[in-house]
Amino acid sequence: MPITGRLARQLITTCSRAGDLVVDVHPANHMVVANAVVFGRRVSAVVVDPAVAGVIWTRAISGRDIADRHKVEVRVARAEAAYMALAHRRGEAALVVIRRTCEAEPTTTSIDGSPRENPMAEPAALLAPGGHLVVVTGLHLIEGRPHDPVPGLIREAKRAGLVYLQHIVAVHGPIRRSQIVLSLLPAHIAAERTRAVSPLVPTALRAHADVLIFTKPLTSPVSVGSCPGGEEHS
Repeated sequence: MPITGRLARQLITTCSRAGDLVVDVHPANHMVVANAVVFGRRVSAVVVDPAVAGVIWTRAISGRDIADRHKVEVRVARAEAAYMALAHRRGEAALVVIRRTCEAEPTTTSIDGSPRENPMAEPAALLAPGGHLVVVTGLHLIEGRPHDPVPGLIREAKRAGLVYLQHIVAVHGPIRRSQIVLSLLPAHIAAERTRAVSPLVPTALRAHADVLIFTKPLTSPVSVGSCPGGEEHS
């Protein structure tokens, strides 16, 4: 589930500061990593596909000096071992970005090597106090019926000790006359139109993503700041 450049920039600049660590788990493109470097953040990403990792690394360091390159870490790991690959970043991140899709999730090992109990506990463990977790998701189809993952994700996050802040509707296409213009979607999203079950059955095209924002409470009882709101147009 790709993140647009505009959404990546808004999340990075609102939920982190210069010098902070941004972590991207299983990114579909380079947007979060590359924009984190542009805005002076350190960044760590874990990717399943070595080819995707190469593209992300190339886009992130293109035109950057040696100092900036040292701020970028792209690791390749099996899906079930992603959080073990990030164990050295535990408690350090100001912003963690993850995706939750309708695909069956692999059984993963938690960040300390113990069996997984709550999927949200692993990204939560990466956060520094006051850090933010961003979950990009969307409506799922389970056995042909629509399923909204948002309530379950909020429950998981609360069990992991996180506080729910906000739900952003990230629109993938421009809005004209109160309608989303799907024909003007980015190429990587428009390409999904060709992925049909059969030539006679069109593929459903996702018009938006649901972006959930959580925060890890500070040790002292102070109020937490809000993250970006409203709709994201790209």
